[in-house]
Amino acid sequence: MSASRIAIALLVAAGLPWPGQAQDATAALDAAAKAMGTATLQSLRYTGTGSNNSLGQAYSTGGAWPRFTVKKYTALVNYTAPAMRQEIVRIDDEDPPRGGGAGPFTPATGQGGIRPIPGDIIQNQNSDGRTEIGALNLWLTPHGFIKGAIASGNAKIAGKRGRKTFVAFTAFGKYTVTGTLDERNLVERVATVIDGGFTGDTPLTAEYSDYQSVVGVQLPRHIVQKQGGFPVLEIFVAEAEPNNAAALEIRGAQNAPPPAAPAEVRTEKIGDGVWFLNLGAPQALLVEFKDYLVIIEAPTGEERSLATIAAAKRLVPNKPIKYLVNTHHHSDHAGGLRTYVAEGIPIITHTSHKGWYEREIFKNAHALNPDRLARAPRAAMLELMGDKRVLSDGTMTLELHLMRGNRHSEGLLMAYVPTLKMLIQADAFAPRPGAAPLPKPSPYTTNLVDNVERLKLDVQRVAHVHGGVDGWDAVLAAAGKPVNASSSTSQR
Repeated sequence: MSASRIAIALLVAAGLPWPGQAQDATAALDAAAKAMGTATLQSLRYTGTGSNNSLGQAYSTGGAWPRFTVKKYTALVNYTAPAMRQEIVRIDDEDPPRGGGAGPFTPATGQGGIRPIPGDIIQNQNSDGRTEIGALNLWLTPHGFIKGAIASGNAKIAGKRGRKTFVAFTAFGKYTVTGTLDERNLVERVATVIDGGFTGDTPLTAEYSDYQSVVGVQLPRHIVQKQGGFPVLEIFVAEAEPNNAAALEIRGAQNAPPPAAPAEVRTEKIGDGVWFLNLGAPQALLVEFKDYLVIIEAPTGEERSLATIAAAKRLVPNKPIKYLVNTHHHSDHAGGLRTYVAEGIPIITHTSHKGWYEREIFKNAHALNPDRLARAPRAAMLELMGDKRVLSDGTMTLELHLMRGNRHSEGLLMAYVPTLKMLIQADAFAPRPGAAPLPKPSPYTTNLVDNVERLKLDVQRVAHVHGGVDGWDAVLAAAGKPVNASSSTSQR
């Protein structure tokens, strides 16, 4: 894609008119800086309440991210460093829960692994303005946008609509950051496009309203951030303090992080013909048939998927990978799907995922960070299933079943290996070693048990895509069901 087409695409994604001839934005930015009180603002602390959302964890494909209530929100912004720290205390109060977003299980807190999550969930997010993503996070704030646009030296008037003015600047040679100034020269909206991983070039916006003057600085009382068109953070500001001393102490990383090590793939045999690949959370599993291989799950992204494919070929050489089984559409489980499409490997997934995968995931632009599929496009080979599909060659049988009614994700699949009496599941149950029992069983887990009983599967062991193997009795106990004395209690 040419540079001019990329620029047009970014403006369209931000909802802006495309100007015939861009004009210098110095006067508009000076007016905004004066109206906002930006020149004297070095730091900012503000607190509030509201909600935030878990990216990539929607119940339905292409749907809104799950919502959590934010009991306490504190942001500390140091525009001189530049750096930013967000402290969030949220609760999982949707009853019953719908979608993902639990995160990994943390023994120290007894939280995560599966919803509902008990108690306060504490999240601390740090942004270093010397990095690309950190700078974008700071520029997304209203005063950060003005400071960034002025410092860029390339800000232009990107268009006008009524009494609104659009100002845009470019950064790092690939991002266009656009601010909307209202009739009072206050920043009403900031928009850019980021690399959303397997969603590709994804709009990121922040909207600001209900401005009030605090010691000469205009600050919004209502903040709404969206990614991909869906809310990720909404805050109603209770208190704000410009030039806060504590905020001035916020710093980014003192040293640049070391280069990321190549994805390390380890393998662990958990039954005849079945292995864990990529130990971590989540991870892929390999199932060996007489003449071919099947990989279950494509976690995280391209690098890990390429390493997984290579590990499978090393572990069982001379057998092709015939299928990739995708249990559901969440980004941590489906983030590597584009890699398998690029490799020409067919994907087995539930029919509910078809439209979103074909319309967006496999066709969205990846101009900011082109992956293999973007560099060499090819059609995806989707093999869709409904309630059940069986893969068998006389030596190995792998049953794939829809988990009817599970609220974690539409189209959620589980796998069953009859010869091993082993179930392979993702996100319907998570071990919680050392943690107190949940106040009541997770509906995701009770649904898992209900589906196994409906299908009359003889399960003794359960392998978890997020790691580990448990006896079926552990799942029954977590679901509040009577434990079968004859079931296996072995745990890896």
